[in-house]
This record gives sequence, C-alpha cells and structure tokens, in this order.
Amino acid sequence: MCLQKNRLLIAVFSVLLCVGISLSGCEISQAHGSDIPIEGAIYHVHRPDNSFKTYIDIVIGKDFAGKLPEDIDSITVTGPNGDLPISKDDFTYNPLWRAFWIVIPGSPAIGTYTFKVTSSNKSGSTTDTQCVLRTIPIPDTRMFKPARGETLACKSPTFSWSVVDAGIPLYYQVQVQDMKSKDIYRTSYVEDMLSIRLPPDLLKAGQTYRWRVRVADGSDWIEMNNRSHSPWLTFSVNQTQSQCEYKYNVPAKFDDGWETSSLSEEGVDSEKIDEMILEILNGKYKDTHSVLLVKNGKLILEEYFSGYNRNSKHVMASATKSIASILVGIAIDRRMIPNIDLKIYELFPEYRGTKWIDEKYDITLKHLLTMTAGLDWIAAGSGVPLTDPRNDDAGLYRSSNPITYTLDKNLIESPGKRYNYSTGVSTLLGEVLRKTSGLSADQFAEKYLLDPLGITDHRWKFYPDGTVDTGGGLFLRPRDMAKIGYMMLKNGKWKGKQIVSEEWVSESTKAHVQQTGTIILPSDYGYQWHHGKRRISNQSIETFFASGLGGQYIFILPTLDLVVVFTSKHKDSSGIIYSQLMLANYIIPAVLRPAPPPKTIKLNQKIVDKYLGYYGSKEINEKLTVLKEGETLYIQHWNGEKGRLFPETESIFYITSKELGNLQFTFIRDKKGEIRYFIVSLGFLGFRFDKIK
Repeated sequence: MCLQKNRLLIAVFSVLLCVGISLSGCEISQAHGSDIPIEGAIYHVHRPDNSFKTYIDIVIGKDFAGKLPEDIDSITVTGPNGDLPISKDDFTYNPLWRAFWIVIPGSPAIGTYTFKVTSSNKSGSTTDTQCVLRTIPIPDTRMFKPARGETLACKSPTFSWSVVDAGIPLYYQVQVQDMKSKDIYRTSYVEDMLSIRLPPDLLKAGQTYRWRVRVADGSDWIEMNNRSHSPWLTFSVNQTQSQCEYKYNVPAKFDDGWETSSLSEEGVDSEKIDEMILEILNGKYKDTHSVLLVKNGKLILEEYFSGYNRNSKHVMASATKSIASILVGIAIDRRMIPNIDLKIYELFPEYRGTKWIDEKYDITLKHLLTMTAGLDWIAAGSGVPLTDPRNDDAGLYRSSNPITYTLDKNLIESPGKRYNYSTGVSTLLGEVLRKTSGLSADQFAEKYLLDPLGITDHRWKFYPDGTVDTGGGLFLRPRDMAKIGYMMLKNGKWKGKQIVSEEWVSESTKAHVQQTGTIILPSDYGYQWHHGKRRISNQSIETFFASGLGGQYIFILPTLDLVVVFTSKHKDSSGIIYSQLMLANYIIPAVLRPAPPPKTIKLNQKIVDKYLGYYGSKEINEKLTVLKEGETLYIQHWNGEKGRLFPETESIFYITSKELGNLQFTFIRDKKGEIRYFIVSLGFLGFRFDKIK
C-alpha cells in the first residue's frame, strides 16, 4: 500500500529518537596552542611504479573562519633534519577535505614532524611522528574482481582482492572514482578486509569507472606510517542492471568464543532469511551495514554490506547507554555503588556553582537510569532536531565540559515523574563509575566487562575535557555486540562465568517507565534498555534491546533464544526503521513455527462509528483519517491513498503492506470508552496519532 511507503515512512524518518553523535573517532594529533585548528600527517608510500614517496597532509579545521585556500599565508614543515624545502605554493588544495597535500620524492626520515600554518596574525601547529619505515607490497591486480575492462550488471556488485603479506596486521581501503577522478565511493581502512559489496544503485548504467585498493599499517591517515596502493583498474556498468544473487554461508569459526552453526540446523527458515538479504542487496533496506543472528547460543548468520566486514568497529551511538547500564550493575554487584537510591549531588561536591549541587536536586541514580531526572532537557524525541541549537543532546557535544553542562540544567518537575530522554544523564553514569570505583568508565568496562567477554578490539570517544562518552561513544565489532546480547540473554553469564548478576539483568531490562509521548520507542523503558511487545505471526513476542541513532541495535528475544544485531549508517539514515521491519517481517517469522494469519472479528456496527474521524501527529506533522465504506474500516492519507483495517480485537487492527509487512494499529480509549488516539507499530517502534475530531 502506497500510504505507508510514501508517506508514513517519510514522516518517520524525519524524527530520530536514539541520540548518539559520532565524531571521527580517529586517534588524532593535537594542535599546540593554536589559533587555527589543524591536523597533520606524514607517511611513506610504495607506488605501483615501485617508487617510494613521502606524503604530507594538512587539514584545516572547520572553526577556521577564513577563506580557503586564499587566507592561509604560509605552510612550513619541520622534520628531524630541519625545515623541508617546501612552501604553501607547493601544496595542492582539496576543498572537499579542507586539506593541503603534497608528494615528495623519496622516503621520510624517522622522527617527529611539526606542521605550521599562518593566516594574518594567527597560526596553528601540530605534530606527527614517522615511527618506522617498511615496504608494504603492492596489491596484485591479477587477483582483482572486477578485472580490468570487465562489465558489471549486478546493482550491488562485489569487489574482491587477495591478501597482501607484510608480516604485520594490514588495513585495506577501496576507492571508486569516475573517469574525471571524482570520488564515487571510498571505504575507511579496515583490518583484513578482502572484499566489499557496494551499496545498491551507486553505479550508473552505461558508465565507466576506475577502482583501486590501498593497503596501510594503520587504520587512519594520521596513525599510519607506511602505505601502498594498486594501479587503477577500469570497469564499466551494463546498460541493464540485474538483481543481485546471494548464497548463504555458515559464519566462519574463529578463536573468539563463538560456536557457529547453520540456519537450518537451528530450525530457522533459510528461505525467509535469503529473501531478506536479497532485499538488502537490491536496495530495499538502504543504509544496512551488518546483520547477525545468534540462535541457541550459536552464530548462524553474519552478513556485511557497504564495505564493512567482521573486523570493522562500528559506532554504537546510544546503544552505548545500555552498556553503561551493565557497568553500573557490575559496580553494584561489587558493592562499589551502594544502591540505585544514591543521591547524585552527594557525589559531585567539586561542581559547586551548578544547580544540581547548590540546590541539592533530589535526583538519584535510578532516575538517571530510567531517564526520569525531571530536567529541562530538550532532545531529538521532543521534536527539536539535532541541528537546532535548542537541542540539548547536540549542545552537550558542543560543550567543553559535559558534566557541568548537565549538572547546571534546571529541574522542572519531580524526579521519577516522567520519562525524558537525555544523553547528559547517561554521560553522568560514566562519572558515577569513576567516582565510586576509581577507574574511568573505559577502564572499568575493559576490566570488568570487555576483557571477560574476550572483546579486545574496541574504542571509546571522549569529550574535549577527557570525559568518557558513555551516552554514545563506544565502538565495537558486530560479533562483540552479539556477545553482549547473548550474555544478557543468559542472565549475565558468558561461557559459564557470571559477568553481571542475574538480579541486575532482570531488574534493568524490565519495564520501569511507560513512555507516553507522541512517539514511542518502544512502549516501555528499563535501566537504559528499551522494552517492547508485539504480535508477530499471530504470537505475542517480547524483546528488550539496545538502540542507537541510525539503526544500531542489539535485540534480545528470550523466548526465542535469539539475539539479533544490526548496524547501519549512523547519520541521516533510514536504518532505525528498516532494521525494525527486517526483524518483524523476516527474522522473527523465520524463527517461529508457521502460524495461520491472525483471525479477524466482525465489529459490532454500533461501535464502528467510534473509530471514525481525523487523527494527527504534531511530532511528524502527519494526518490520517479513519473512515468506513459499508461495514469496512479504512485508514486514509490526506492525498487519498488508503488501506483496509482488519480487526483482531476491538482495539487491535492490522494492515497488510507488501512494502512494510503487517502494520499494527492499537486504538486507546479513555475511561468513558471514547477513543483518544491510536499507535501504529512498525516492528517495535510506535507512533502516536491523537484523535482530532
């Protein structure tokens, strides 16, 4: 039905609930006393002609108000042997990256390099160190697919190459350009990445492109010391592009603690899963980066897209909040934190001068965990987008001290009264850990959670003052996200070891707060965990899950012995909804036994008129009408598109949509029996429409 596809989804995409802003996450060089913010790097490159060059990159930060490149007066580079004989005029400027770059013949000397730029009476400087010189072999293009001159037909083609052997861990990057050297697609540097599948419809029919592979000894442009790259290979795209093929493979077994098995061996309908993966490959579920399934304790599906693979650390965004909840539980288990009734103002006497401390707000640790602190906090879920300066989640990330920013917010209602989403209170959880354990949140997590789970490859984002971003700054590999999910499924245990107590798992994932706003994700909230219930395949299904901006999810479904992980494009992404739809329309039905379609009832015509009327959501600026034709109810959009409502009960209806599966409509009545609003459910997401008249 076009109504849901063309209108409801577009409206939904405009509001993102799970806030977690990701910065670059790179280990960057620091500017020293700079008026002009800059980053710089020097590295050694082995080129396809077997020559060796020195590359220098200098990036001007966005806070520089001058015009680039004109307002930069000079660039100097000083190495271990003195000033390099280069000036600003020798650099090429790339406006896309705000970057000055230069290639110098020969290899760089080992040592520290200082980069300095000036503009009028202002200057900026930074350093980078060439730690080691080594030769990274050139990738062998004879093993490249697509080969030189090949014509591609698949909408989402696979690019692959062979491993480069240098005796050290290596990181691979793929670049695709048009024939005018304009970047079409570029991955980050990913360890041991030997293939990617391009996003659907990125390449235009009938066009010719070129591609190459870069190989480096570091994962980002500042960290690396040495690099090589293949020559460019050209390929073309067929005038007619076909649907992509997919062949399921059992996930590979590594020494990371996971047992693996097949879909069929664990009783999962492989045809349903194949259908879902093909839909991703052919562009229906855009922005998807990975899908993993764990059934009966075994990894049975592991698929990556858009250049990501099992070694790619992915931003978890606000799914980090659920990890912070686990850390608090561990601290309580170990009696570092006495209980969740701990008064927050008592922990932060050094923040005198802020409202929380001076006025002794009656806010407890439980209020932080349940997002019920009672603060004057405006987040994305309130309808004010992250781009709006009034949005406090965005303001938090712009602040120089996030703890002060949060502790100085006004108390506008009694703590515990109402759910109000706030990344600030989640960031405070990390500071509570530091105060009570003596370890920063990242150190605490590594010692008590990540190391015991065998999670060794992870990264945190920090605020400018060094505060750990426990509200949205953890980066994990999807396999490791699944470990956390399975530990929670097994009541806090991993490989027989109790990581966090069963009591905390039970208490933190149950519904403590009913979310009653105009947009609901989902209906209930625990201690930084979401909790939802939905009828799927004619059965009642419950889940608790971690959720992050763009569609970073860890779903735990205890009755199905199932953990589902999704990662998606972080910003400006449809993944927050598409992942929910894939879970509800493909994965859960594939795990459940086949069930007959839901039975419908015949409504008493005396009550049918109660449903009729106009319904609106101010949050997403949408209006829908419930009308009847004969004895049948319909939902109609203002543009005339409509779909039939099938009643399961007098409160629950569904619409069958080819694009979105079964949409559930739940009508809510007041004490007099009058309908006040309905909630339309997509997966475990809900959107409230109030009755206007």
